[in-house]
Amino acid sequence: MLFQPHPDPNLRRHWYVTQLGLVLLPFSTLLGGVTLLINSFVLWARYANQLVQNLVNQVLLMLGVWMIIIALFAQYKGYSLPGLFNFLPFFIVFVAHSRLIEFPGQLRRMAWLMVLPSIAIAVVGLGQLFWDWHFHLKLLTVENPNGADSDGVILDWLVHQGGRPEGRMSSLFYYATVLASYFVMTFTLSLGLWVETLFTRRDRGWQRWLSILGLGAIVALDGVALFLTNSRNAWGIALAACVLYAVYVGWRWVLGVATWVVVAVLEAAYAPPPLRDWFRAIVPRMIWARINDELFLDRPIASLRTTQWKFAWSMIQQRPLTGWGLRNFTPMYEAAMNYYIGHPHNLPLMLAAEMGIPATLVFYSLIGWVMFKGVMWVRESQHSWNDHYAMFSIVLTFAACSVFSLFDVPIFDARINLMGWLLLAGIWGVVLRKK
Repeated sequence: MLFQPHPDPNLRRHWYVTQLGLVLLPFSTLLGGVTLLINSFVLWARYANQLVQNLVNQVLLMLGVWMIIIALFAQYKGYSLPGLFNFLPFFIVFVAHSRLIEFPGQLRRMAWLMVLPSIAIAVVGLGQLFWDWHFHLKLLTVENPNGADSDGVILDWLVHQGGRPEGRMSSLFYYATVLASYFVMTFTLSLGLWVETLFTRRDRGWQRWLSILGLGAIVALDGVALFLTNSRNAWGIALAACVLYAVYVGWRWVLGVATWVVVAVLEAAYAPPPLRDWFRAIVPRMIWARINDELFLDRPIASLRTTQWKFAWSMIQQRPLTGWGLRNFTPMYEAAMNYYIGHPHNLPLMLAAEMGIPATLVFYSLIGWVMFKGVMWVRESQHSWNDHYAMFSIVLTFAACSVFSLFDVPIFDARINLMGWLLLAGIWGVVLRKK
């Protein structure tokens, strides 16, 4: 069955709707995102009294009110007020789904429904790079009388020829780094499902081997697609995920292999000759030249992450308590540097600059507390190995998202943002169910 019934009959329909939204989400922000948001509003209407009794949820809602106040007094209100939509709707989804997702089996099904659409996303990306696929497909709800497109876009698929930027896979996402953050999630989840199948399926028939081979193919496909996004951040996180899974199940030798790979790549990138020449004979140039940035030698100073981080830090020093307002980094950076950058490529720095240090500490304290409780749940002994592992996989995937945000900010894509908040809601919902 594609859709799993909820153990609680009162929540069964809502869980069906959430599963449908997860399947649609990578292909359509409107169809998938609005489905999940409407479902969250209905859950709020039914269970508001329960939802607001939780301290984490209460603090998160108060943080949302603080964000609104900051936005109203921001220097660039035209940026700050729309910037609220990158946070407030997702707070609503998180709180509602922490009531809906209560059991480890739901975490496992959520992982499957996030992984399966990645097959199509990866295939489109491969076609983009190797078979010259490029198109722009729009499905609109209404058309203006003059023939111009309206705002009612149900489906908007834009596949750039050769990727965006050129030579880097972007598939149905607007930029390679956003796609990289998507594959960081799906690769980590698919690898977790593959390892779980390898260890828990006891039958020796063809069904077990078909499951292992099928999931192995998905892991390989997502891994290749992740590699072709050419994101150093994603490469490192994927390697770390492999190591952590291996340590969890006792494959200590993987740690040695990963260490050797890291050393070889760093030696090829940074070692003096002739040592680096020996390693460059075995490490592809695409890897070591991307690591030391030799592939992009002529980038403007304003495009470098270090420049953006310094500017964000100067914003924090000027307004450490209240920040400048959500999304205000963009116009301020452009005015100062005469160069457009959508964000400073570091979520904690961006939040501290835009809503102040206290609010940022509250935001990350809430997330850290939920993650801590998830880790403690994994450490408890009364759960079955399958349930332990399901929670471990979701915690690891959300941790991968969090690490990715230290070097990029993919939350401006609603699909990535929703997937991250749903992972966190799953962790918190299972923890709350136990309490």
